[in-house]
Amino acid sequence: MPKGVYAAASAMWTESRSLDITARNIAHAQDPGYRREQMLRTSFAEELAQRGQSQDLKGNGGTGVLPKGSWHSFTQGAREDTNAPLDLAINGEGFYRVQDPQGRTLLTRAAHFSADAQGRITTPDGWPVLGQGGPVTIPPEADRILVDGQGRVSYESMQNGIRTATLVDQLRVVTVADPHAMTAVNGQYFDPGRQPLTDAKSFQVRQGYLEKSNIEPIHELVELIATQRRFEAAQKALREQTSAGQGFSDLLRGA
Repeated sequence: MPKGVYAAASAMWTESRSLDITARNIAHAQDPGYRREQMLRTSFAEELAQRGQSQDLKGNGGTGVLPKGSWHSFTQGAREDTNAPLDLAINGEGFYRVQDPQGRTLLTRAAHFSADAQGRITTPDGWPVLGQGGPVTIPPEADRILVDGQGRVSYESMQNGIRTATLVDQLRVVTVADPHAMTAVNGQYFDPGRQPLTDAKSFQVRQGYLEKSNIEPIHELVELIATQRRFEAAQKALREQTSAGQGFSDLLRGA
């Protein structure tokens, strides 16, 4: 098959994957703590060179592009003042630890938390938020929850007619050596894999604030239009190749 067909077809496929990612960013632009996703591209020639091969495609190394996974941006999103006691934005580095139903410890900055029926602080999915000693649980007598800048969770209650503050636990805010090496469960939760978790140093927990996504909807709309145009250009190139009798007719003949 001629190189031009490979180039055009691979470009269409690649841009369709890019379109999916941009559409996903737009769909989740309002989700707290969502991290923007961007596709990585490579070329057939580069992939073949890395494997020390050139025979996979005709010619010296082949032609065309292809997706090579994606990465998430971990730049901080804007903060929104919600005044909700369990909205806990992180200003600076770090992630909260949460535990999914399979028992995995995942990292997140999507801190729109609440308390479940057992008093545990949980994510909107019902996953417990972990402190120094496991899930953080607020006792039923608490009538006010306080979280300081270092993530220490306490509550106020009336005891013998006196309002008393009692420390419950401390949320452990952690970092990893390479955030981009984490596996995205989705744009809000990330699996650190085998990377060790270390305590973050440059951070402040802001109670009553919510970190928004780091997605700029206008930028994504511009990218969406640009991706569509690149797809249409590749589609036109493929159409010209096939109309010249060099496309799929060659493939069907085994050329």
